[in-house]
Amino acid sequence: MKSKPRANTWLPALPNNGEPIYSQLLSALEADVAAGRLPAGFRMPPQRELARTLGISAGTVTKAYAEAERLGLVQGQVGRGTFVSGREQSNGRARRVVDLSLNIPGPRMPAALLSAAFSKIGRRNDLLNYAGYIAHPGIEEHRQVFAAMLRDIGYEPSAENMLITNGAQHSMNVALGAICKPGDTVLTEAATFHGMKALAEFSHYKIAGVAMDADGILPEALDQTVVRTRAKVLFTIPTLQNPTARIMSNERRREIVKIARKRDILLVEDDVYGLIAHGVEPLAQMAPERTFYVNSFSKCVLPGLRVGLLVAPPPYLQQVYRAMRATAWMGSPIASMIIADWIRDGTVRKIVRGMHEEADRRTRLAKSILGDAMPARQPPSFHIWLEMPADEVSRLANYSRRHGVLTTPLSAPVVDQTLICGMRVSIGAPERIEDLESALRVLAAGLSDDTEHHTSYI
Repeated sequence: MKSKPRANTWLPALPNNGEPIYSQLLSALEADVAAGRLPAGFRMPPQRELARTLGISAGTVTKAYAEAERLGLVQGQVGRGTFVSGREQSNGRARRVVDLSLNIPGPRMPAALLSAAFSKIGRRNDLLNYAGYIAHPGIEEHRQVFAAMLRDIGYEPSAENMLITNGAQHSMNVALGAICKPGDTVLTEAATFHGMKALAEFSHYKIAGVAMDADGILPEALDQTVVRTRAKVLFTIPTLQNPTARIMSNERRREIVKIARKRDILLVEDDVYGLIAHGVEPLAQMAPERTFYVNSFSKCVLPGLRVGLLVAPPPYLQQVYRAMRATAWMGSPIASMIIADWIRDGTVRKIVRGMHEEADRRTRLAKSILGDAMPARQPPSFHIWLEMPADEVSRLANYSRRHGVLTTPLSAPVVDQTLICGMRVSIGAPERIEDLESALRVLAAGLSDDTEHHTSYI
């Protein structure tokens, strides 16, 4: 029987730079690969063995190894172990891949905060009351807390009209499932959230894009598109629109509501960025009789808890309940308990404030590097939109990928290329601001005329 290859000894020097331990371990691994101390084919120590050697948790090593594999530094082989990959280098450094394609907000939540939340609920005497099946809308106490929170951003929903869902995507599915059937046309901005496109494809809805300007959907274009398509539903993201990060003014929102009432169409308002960039009135406040309001805590608190909100006009509640029953029965009462506790004790407010500050910091960094390529009216956001023709998007994406930067494909957000075209850049995704800065400089070089001789790697 052939014996397995023995792992070589590796004792990394962690940089102790204040970053999470897994990130320090990743940096040490990258540095040793770049310096040749870990050659291609080197068999890495087993994760538990390295954890014992360094006196850290096995989960920390697992996370570092997983990120190293995603970056192409190492490759796991089932039954054999983890091996150092052959790595392209430039200027004596291993190339680091930075992913700007995923619209992930920052900063990351401290693990201790989540651990404390689980410890707190574990001490509750009534915990089992939240562990069984509950009514479709969710725990009334939690809905009351969420409704009160939304009043802080200018929306005054009734908790009786609210459902707690498993994230915004689930809320969208429930709302559209309650009011649409296969073959129906759903209007969206000319470029929209790729999750909406995926939902439409899965549910066999047609999508028609509506022209935009810097203020969002154009009212006259909406009116004409409704007449042309006979659509009865508009899905819109009026605040920090994804992918363009545009914020629809209150005046424009009133015009959109006027068209909706004139043509008797329903609105599905995705307000997942409303907590980060409030100051405008939700469409659901202007037209509660025809607006399905969608929100969640994924973009502003924590994606993994999967707590979403859906506020529906009262005449449609029974249809919404049926859609809820058919998709998930209920949202997680334990996850919503954590969020409700964090709202009461001010944690959510603190996290959201930190999100806004980090979005402002990163947006200003992007503006300083990309300059006029960015929109003139760019609000603080974790995604930016670089408007350009399709062939330029393709060229810049290919150039960036060759230099270790991944961007969002054009096909992901754009509904109608005749109305809008460009590249979404997700500046919240990199944990390290240094990685973001390097990636943005690659994009800036790719946007300049002289790109053929640019050979540095990040």
